[in-house]
Amino acid sequence: MHIFILVEAFRQSPAKRHAIFINEWFIKGNVPSELDGLVTQVNISSKLSQGVSESVNSAVSAVGRTFSDKMANHGGGFGGFIGALRQKAGDTGLDADLFKSAQADMVKMLADPNNGFGSTYQKDGIYLPNPTFSKQLILFRKALASAGFDPKELGLY
Repeated sequence: MHIFILVEAFRQSPAKRHAIFINEWFIKGNVPSELDGLVTQVNISSKLSQGVSESVNSAVSAVGRTFSDKMANHGGGFGGFIGALRQKAGDTGLDADLFKSAQADMVKMLADPNNGFGSTYQKDGIYLPNPTFSKQLILFRKALASAGFDPKELGLY
């Protein structure tokens, strides 16, 4: 569920660090071991996973993470500095639909009555985490905040 909520938050405000966080944790599966059980990699095909990950990496690289990256993308030196300033004044955001294909795959999986969860899942329902995850939830909220998400806005208390 976390990935679905995070992708919707990304769509509202498509920030580079949000995309990197979603890609690293949920698409590539680089979830810290202390969060095992609470957070896992998204169950999508490896081909789709690789395609989404490459799209995220190239989109972030195209706009540059830092001003230095933007200068390098424009050839460096004074010309790169001017190009980076123009880019910074323009649109340096990412496409809000960057995770659209992965999200569509997840929705199909959730809606499938054959997977045991699809028949009971309600997209507007309220789902509370198991109390055994309370310590992990605190760590997850800190990780979300450091990636620029607002855990309270996401409904994770």
